[in-house]
Amino acid sequence: MTTCSLCGKEDLCFTCPYCKGVYCGDHRLPEGHGCPAMHQVREDAKKKVARSVGDEEYEDNQTWASVMPKRNQKRIQKKTRRRRFSSQELRDLLIACVLVTLVGISILGSPYGIVLALQRFAFYITSSFWWVPIGMILIFLLSFIGHELAHKFTAQHYGMWSEFRMTSMGYYLSAIAIIFSVPIFGTGTVYTSGTNNRDHDAKANLAGPLSNFFFASLLVVVAIFATIALSSAMLSNVLFLVQYGVIINGILGLFNMIPFQPFDGATVKDWNLSVWITLTIGLISMVIIGYLVIPMLYL
Repeated sequence: MTTCSLCGKEDLCFTCPYCKGVYCGDHRLPEGHGCPAMHQVREDAKKKVARSVGDEEYEDNQTWASVMPKRNQKRIQKKTRRRRFSSQELRDLLIACVLVTLVGISILGSPYGIVLALQRFAFYITSSFWWVPIGMILIFLLSFIGHELAHKFTAQHYGMWSEFRMTSMGYYLSAIAIIFSVPIFGTGTVYTSGTNNRDHDAKANLAGPLSNFFFASLLVVVAIFATIALSSAMLSNVLFLVQYGVIINGILGLFNMIPFQPFDGATVKDWNLSVWITLTIGLISMVIIGYLVIPMLYL
């Protein structure tokens, strides 16, 4: 009995002849585990069908979708779209959340590092404003989780295999962020495979920065209502959290919209320049609002 590389289930597993991964009976087929070599799978399938009908032109013109029975297409597409997580992915997400939480705490000590951050955290927790550092950590965590899961769920929506993985560089960057109180989110990345559709791939890349824009926009709305509904004593702390969240999401989104590989912005820009420009301007606006507009609400 071995463990499936995708779902973590112990079963009589099979080795994929294309990607060499080990998968259970449910995921043994290339399309069942989102094989990175799906293009080769399609080519082999077309050649096999062409040989069976003795038609070379058929081999050149047919696609994998036309070769596969329609009932199988629908079953595989429906199965692939499930919001599923493998055991390895859940483990990596848990590690990433812990690291991001520590980075969120460390930000309290910016720019003097983790020691001052822990002192300030202890002070806040024992005061009547204990919810302020908790709110900062939650905003930091939701910004990160929302970004990564937006990538994952969008890719899965379009039938792709998609999973979050910690990276070696992610551990190093997290250590630097925690020690020196630098807001770095680079714990890992979402890997996707199983599509040759440029639109689907671009939309999966777009989803992460777009989630940050929506989160920042929601916080701006919260700031507007807070100025109307809250007293001055409570308002300053709420606006502080809102400002923090708007700036963090704006910067995170902008960082990922850099128009060079391996950033999301490179794929989005090549796909649709207008979308890239619009979202980039929107994220810049969020950063400006965070730094310049929200502080005016304190007055």
